[in-house]
Amino acid sequence: MSANQSLQQQMFVDAHVHIKNAEALSAVLQAGVGIVRDAGSRERAADGVVIRPGSGETGPLIVSAGWAIFKPGGYGSVFGIAVDGPDRIRTEIIRLATAGAAIIKVMASGMVSLRNPGTVTPGGFSEEELAFIVRESFTAGLGVMAHANGERAIIAAARAGVRSIEHGFFMTRAALEIMAAKGVYWTPTVGALVRAADEAGISAEAKKFADRLVTLHLRMIGNAYELGVPLAIGTDCVLPRNDYNAVYRNELAYFEQAGIPGSEVLRIAAEGGAKLVLPDGRHGRKHQR
Repeated sequence: MSANQSLQQQMFVDAHVHIKNAEALSAVLQAGVGIVRDAGSRERAADGVVIRPGSGETGPLIVSAGWAIFKPGGYGSVFGIAVDGPDRIRTEIIRLATAGAAIIKVMASGMVSLRNPGTVTPGGFSEEELAFIVRESFTAGLGVMAHANGERAIIAAARAGVRSIEHGFFMTRAALEIMAAKGVYWTPTVGALVRAADEAGISAEAKKFADRLVTLHLRMIGNAYELGVPLAIGTDCVLPRNDYNAVYRNELAYFEQAGIPGSEVLRIAAEGGAKLVLPDGRHGRKHQR
């Protein structure tokens, strides 16, 4: 039985979304998704408000990062606020925890560039800075989810002790082995790159590059499963989204294309996602507020 055939029979997790309008999220339940992890937005940083967890009855249970933190001059301005230096980083983590964040989102690298295929845009923190962010987050009772692309950024984030690697494009076997050893989750968000490559306006060269990178990404997902890297499903959707049901199903299908049996994809979508997203996981105790 495929993942798509059984989707409606279980309640699943989307470990990477960006919530724009929490009032219209009841449609997410119709896709069989009962828990979403909100990876934050600049708007939340501006007003200092974190979307509070819902009951899961009229909409999904929301586990929110509120807004992201990123290195000044690097990628991340659309998701949060720039921080630099121990005092500024600590202050922002405390601000997030006080506002009700359930996890800290850090931009550990830039994004995949479709203007300069084969590269990642500038951004990210050093391994030492990431380790400091993890320690300060843990002190506040929170884990860390790390946007990370490229082997160096992925390995640095994993060694620093983050809860999960988000996206992880240009993943390598060496990075996966470190993640497996440390129990770091991977949310691969395959569809995010597929959708970006399908947008009008990118060059034929960029489209070919994106197709090759998706193929590599799927191979790495298969390798991750074989190595025992804990996996989670994440769409990277901005919610609400009219075609969300199809987008979530596509993400499940990508995991099957990576060679993971359908029954295991279902387990990853439900049990694996819940273990990652719910805030009482092993990398951070539940924040009491």
